[in-house]
Amino acid sequence: MSERAKAFTNLFAAMGTLEKYVELVPEAKEVAKKANVTIRFKVKDGPDGIIVIQDGNIQVLEYDGRKANIVIACKTPEYFNKVVDGTVTPIPQLPGILKALKIMGKPESPFNVLTKGMTEVLRRTEFKNEEEKRITTILSFYTMVAGVAQVGNHDEIAQHAMKRMVDGEVSVGIRDVCYATLVKKDGKLTAVKQKSERPRAFMTFGDIDTAYGLISGQVDAMTCISKGTLETSGHMLMLDNVNKVLNRVPMYLK
Repeated sequence: MSERAKAFTNLFAAMGTLEKYVELVPEAKEVAKKANVTIRFKVKDGPDGIIVIQDGNIQVLEYDGRKANIVIACKTPEYFNKVVDGTVTPIPQLPGILKALKIMGKPESPFNVLTKGMTEVLRRTEFKNEEEKRITTILSFYTMVAGVAQVGNHDEIAQHAMKRMVDGEVSVGIRDVCYATLVKKDGKLTAVKQKSERPRAFMTFGDIDTAYGLISGQVDAMTCISKGTLETSGHMLMLDNVNKVLNRVPMYLK
């Protein structure tokens, strides 16, 4: 496993799911409203991205030059991964250190409450009701799709499959629940949390139970395809290479 690929996956796939977490969980949106802030994670030889929290909404983006209230510089991708895992406490750059103490300095600080809450939702395996299962599955779905893009771009083995993909869009979805798009263009994969308008290939889970079973590893894709609960169509070689990348994703999201 590549620490560099893991850093990109942690920032843009795992932490990137905060965008949907605050949309789906009202309590999370209320927490986010307490923290209007832009946080930049600047990783040497790794990702450079920002988390923008504004009026209860969150965006996770590649750094675009805007001013950040908090800048956290990480000396290596491995160091950043330890920050994400909680085994290392980062030191923000001046002059944003006071803002950082307020937003992420304590366990009860807004940013830490958000990341911990989302992690708990993603990792739960027992559900009090169908709504809990629905939310966990949807968030896991978006993390998975974003993970395909990051692993495809930065994992040396997955890059072979990514480079063999033709340019175009792959529609990935849970029927009548949520959709995302994988875009291959100019030698790079991008994940978009919206339904594809011009897909060349489709991968559609029939329902929440099928999606949860596949994402959690409880069932395999071939069984679902034979039962008709996982539909694939369109450019099959494109889908084959997506699946090869997808096989590498779980090791980065453990």
